[in-house]
Amino acid sequence: MDNPKKPISKLSLSILYSLSESYTILPFMIYSALITEEATVVNFFLPVVIIYSVQRACLVALRGFGEITNPYRILKSGVIIALIGALMMILSAIYQPLLLWSALLVGVGLSPFRAMFIPLSASLIESNSELKKSKGVGTIIYLVVMLIVLAFDNSALPIVQILFLIYISIALWILFHFDGDSLFNCNKAFDYTKNNPVYFVFGVLALLTLLILRQYKQSSVSVLVWLTPVMLITFIALEVYRRRNYKSFSYKTYWVGSLKCYLMLFSLIYHSSIGNTSMALLIYLAISISSFLTIPAKKVLKKIPSSKLNNLSMILSAILSFSLVFPSRAINLIGLTLAEVFGNIVSAESGGRYMSDERHVKLDRPLTRLRIQTAGSIISQLVMFYTIYFLGEIGVHHNLLEAYAAGNPDPSIILLLNITGLICSFILLISAILIIVLADKKEGGVK
Repeated sequence: MDNPKKPISKLSLSILYSLSESYTILPFMIYSALITEEATVVNFFLPVVIIYSVQRACLVALRGFGEITNPYRILKSGVIIALIGALMMILSAIYQPLLLWSALLVGVGLSPFRAMFIPLSASLIESNSELKKSKGVGTIIYLVVMLIVLAFDNSALPIVQILFLIYISIALWILFHFDGDSLFNCNKAFDYTKNNPVYFVFGVLALLTLLILRQYKQSSVSVLVWLTPVMLITFIALEVYRRRNYKSFSYKTYWVGSLKCYLMLFSLIYHSSIGNTSMALLIYLAISISSFLTIPAKKVLKKIPSSKLNNLSMILSAILSFSLVFPSRAINLIGLTLAEVFGNIVSAESGGRYMSDERHVKLDRPLTRLRIQTAGSIISQLVMFYTIYFLGEIGVHHNLLEAYAAGNPDPSIILLLNITGLICSFILLISAILIIVLADKKEGGVK
C-alpha cells in the first residue's frame, strides 16, 4: 500500500520559489559559460539563443493547448523535461551536439515554471498561511544559488552543470512528494475543448523572430530578418487593437517586459561588443541582487500609496536605465541593480492586479500577465535591433548587427552603441510617462 503524501514544508516551497525566480537567468548563465572558443562568432544554434528564444515562445504558445485546469501537472511535466535536458547538458561533454538538445529541453521544460508556480503556491498558502514565510527564504536561496554558480562558472570541471542537475532533481522530488493534484481536484492539465490555435501562431512567430534576430548574419536570412518581425508586430498590433480596452496595468506589464529585456540584453550586448566579457557575470549578479533587494525596498517605501509607488518606480527605473551607457562599471552595475529593483516593484504591482482580475479565468491570470510581459520583451528587442541597424547604415555605412547578435568584439562601435542605449532609454521614459498620464486616466472596459 502506498504511503500517503505529506503536506509540503516551508523549506520545500522555498526551494520551488527560488527556482521560479531563477528559471530564466540561471540556465542563461550556465549555457553562456559553456560556449566554446569556436562559437564566439555569430551562430544560429548557439545554446543561449535557443534557450532564451524557446522560453519566451513557449510562454506564448502554452495557452494554445486549452484553458489551464491543473498547473501542478504542467509544472511537474515541465520539470521532468528540464531534468532530461540538464542530464544531456552533462553528457554533452562526451558528445557536444547534445548541448543543443539540452538547451531546447531545458528551455521548454522551465518556460511555464513561474506561471504555473504562482497559482500552485497561492493554493498552498491559502490552505496553510504559515507558508507565506517561504517567499523570503526562497529569495535568499535564489541569491545563494546564483553566487555558487558565479563562483564555479569558470571551473574546468562540470561542477555547475552537476549542481544544476541536482537543483532540478530536488525540485522534481518535492513536486512528487506532496499531493498537488488534490489542490486542483485532480483535473487534467488543460481543458482541451477550449484550445486557441492563435497562440500557437503567435508562439511560432515569436520563436522565429527571436532566433533570427539573435543569429543575424550578412548572408541568407536578410528577407526573414525583415519579414518575420513585421509579421510579429502586425500580429501584436492586431491583438492590442482587438483588446483595445486594456486596463492600465496591462500597459504597464508590456512596459516592464520591455524594461527588463532591455536592461539585461543591452548590458550584455554592449560589454560583449566592446570586448569586456568579464562584465557578463557581474551583470547576472546585479540582476540576482536586485531580486533580493526588492522586498526591503518595498518596506522602506511602504508609506507611499501603491498606485503612486508604481508610477514613481516606472519613472525611476527608466531614468536609471540611462546609466547603462556610462563608461564607469560601477555606475553601470549600480544603475542596473536599482533599475531592476524598481522594475520588480512595477512587475509585482501589475502581477497582483492580474491575480485579482475577474476578466480572466483564475488559473490563467499568471500566464496572461507573463505572456504580455513576453510580448513587451520582444518589442524591446525589435527596437534595439533596428536602432543598431539604422545607426550602422547612417553612421558608418556598415552592418553593425553582428554586435547585436554577440559577434566578434569591435570597440570602435562604442559610440553608436551608446547612442542606441540613449534612444532606447528615452523611449522607455517617454512611454512610461504616456502610460501614467493617459492609461491611468481611463481604466478601460473588458479586455
